[in-house]
Amino acid sequence: MTKAKRAWRKANAYVRSGQHDKAIEWLSRTLAILDGDRSRRRRFDGWKADYMLAAVVVVVLLWVANG
Repeated sequence: MTKAKRAWRKANAYVRSGQHDKAIEWLSRTLAILDGDRSRRRRFDGWKADYMLAAVVVVVLLWVANG
């Protein structure tokens, strides 16, 4: 669950229980999270590329040894 969703749920729980001051605080936190920069996911990490390169080298070596 994301930080924004957690904060939103907490704010809603405070609204339902009648604690409106805390609800306003958590709603403002939710807005701050949503307005902030989102972290971007990298599609390929460096270690994945390293393992793929090693796998290609092994396959080529096996192909040359059997050919």
